[in-house]
Amino acid sequence: MIYLDYAATTPIAPEVFEAMLPYLKPDGLHGNPASTHGPGFAARAAVEQARAQVAALIGAEPAEIIWTSGATESNNLAIKGALEFRGFPKAGRAVHIVTSRTEHKCVLDTCRHLETLGARVTYLKPDERGVVTPEAVLAAITPDTALVSLMWVNNEIGAINDIERLAPLLRARGVMLHVDAAQAAGKLAIDLRTLPVDLLSLSAHKLYGPKGVGALYVRRKPRARLSPQMHGGGHEQGMRSGTLATHQVVGFGAACALAAQRLDADIAQFSALRDALWARLQTIPGVLRNGPTGGLVGGERAAPHLLNLSFPGVEGEALRASLPGIAVSSGSACSSATAESSYVLRALGRDDETANASLRFSFGRMTTLADIEQAADTVIAQVARLRALSPFNTVAPIANPPDAAAGNPYGYGSDIWRLFRETPNAGRFPDGAPEVISAEAGTPAASSLLRLALRLDGERVAEARFLAYGCPTTIAVGAFIAGWVQGKAMADLTGLKALALRSALEIPEDRAHCALLGEDALRAVFARHKEEMA
Repeated sequence: MIYLDYAATTPIAPEVFEAMLPYLKPDGLHGNPASTHGPGFAARAAVEQARAQVAALIGAEPAEIIWTSGATESNNLAIKGALEFRGFPKAGRAVHIVTSRTEHKCVLDTCRHLETLGARVTYLKPDERGVVTPEAVLAAITPDTALVSLMWVNNEIGAINDIERLAPLLRARGVMLHVDAAQAAGKLAIDLRTLPVDLLSLSAHKLYGPKGVGALYVRRKPRARLSPQMHGGGHEQGMRSGTLATHQVVGFGAACALAAQRLDADIAQFSALRDALWARLQTIPGVLRNGPTGGLVGGERAAPHLLNLSFPGVEGEALRASLPGIAVSSGSACSSATAESSYVLRALGRDDETANASLRFSFGRMTTLADIEQAADTVIAQVARLRALSPFNTVAPIANPPDAAAGNPYGYGSDIWRLFRETPNAGRFPDGAPEVISAEAGTPAASSLLRLALRLDGERVAEARFLAYGCPTTIAVGAFIAGWVQGKAMADLTGLKALALRSALEIPEDRAHCALLGEDALRAVFARHKEEMA
C-alpha cells in the first residue's frame, strides 16, 4: 500500500512513540497531573514540558497553550468562547463573524449553529486559487464584527492565506483573529511573537503525534478572553476542564519538538515529492490542478505537502476504486446518502462531476520518490482505462485492470468487484459491423450512463458489448448484462428486471439505481430493435 493521505492523518513518529511509552505502561508514570502528590507532580511536569514544546513550535509562551482533544474542539472553543465572553447571545446585541466558504466543516458548522442563535456570518468566496485575500476580509468587516476565523492552509487544496499581512490589519481595527493552523503547523514557519494572531488551533495527529489531542493558542498580551465550553474543575486556566491524557499530551509535545527540528528538511522533501508527482500527472490530457500552483514564495503560494487534481471524463468513485493500492483522499461515493461533492472545489468553480473526479495527494516523511513513480504510473493507467470504458470518449483499448494484489479494500460484493476489475465484454464493435444495434440509458441523479451494443444473428444475440460511465456497480451491471444477453432471443431481453439484477450481483439498497439503469438499458436496446424492424 502506498500511503498518500498524510493530510488526513500521519503515523506516530518513532520518537513520539518512545516518549509516550512511560505513560502507558502498567508500572509507568500514571499519576493524574492535577493531583498533589509525587506521581501527580511528575505527570504535571511532563505536561508542562510538552506545553513548552508546543509553544516553541509556533513562537508562543507556554502559558498561552490550552490543551484540547483536537483542532475541532479548539475551533469550537475559539469561536463560541470568543463570542460568549462578549455576551452573545444577548437580546438586542448584534454580533458578526467573518469566515470563508472553504473552511473546515467544524468551523462552518459552528458558525451555522451561531447563526441559529442570532449571529450574522459572512462566508467569503475565495479567488480562483482558493485564497481568501486580506482585502476581501477587510471589505466584509462591519462595526459589529467580533471575530474573523480563517484557516492558514486549506486542508483540501493547499492554498495559503496571507495571515502575515492580514493579522496586523485586523489588530489595528480591534477585530479578533482566529486561525485554524492544523495543516500549517510543521509545514510552514509560524512565529506568534511577531504575528498578532489572537487564537490559533492545532492538532497532534496532523504532525506525527497521537490522535485525540490538540491545543488552542490563546494570546495573553493583549489578552484574548474566552468563555469555557466544558465546565467542571477549572483545568487549563478555567478554559477547558477535564483530566488531561498525559500520554497524549507528552506525545504532542514530542511531535512538535521533532517538527521544529525537521521543519526545513520536511518542507524541502514534501515540495520535491509534490512537484515530482505533478510533473508526471500533468501529462494526462485534461487534468486540472485545484488551487495554487507555486511553492512557499511568490504570488502562487502553495503548501508543500498537498496536491489536488481533477480528472474530467471519469467518475469519482470508479476512480477511487481503481486505485486499491493507493491510500488517497477522493470524491464522494455515488450513493445518494453521501453524494456531496467537495464544497471547497465547488467554491473554486468546479462542477459536481469534476469535483467528484478529484484526488487529494498528500505527502509525508515516509513517502519516497519510488512511491511517487508507482502512484503516477497507476493513476495514469487507471484514468486511461476509465475513459476508454466511457461512452463519452473515442475508441481506445480497454486495459490495465486495477491491481488484484491490493484486494478489495472498499467492501464491494465479490461479483461486483470481479466484474469491475475484469470488465468482460467491454468495448465497441468495429465500425461497419453488420447487424449491430445499440442504445443507452442514464440516471441523471447519479450522472451515470450505460450503453449496450448487440450483434444479432437473426433474432438472437450473437455477441454483446457495453460501455459505462459511472460507479463500479454501474460498470459491473454493464459487464453482467453484456454476458447475460449473449445467445438470448431479442424477445427475452426485457425479462431481466432490476430486482433480479440486484439479487444476482448482491447490489445493496443504496446502489439500487445501478440495477434500474441496467433494466432501462435492456428496455432501450429492445425498443431500438423494434423501431428498426418496423
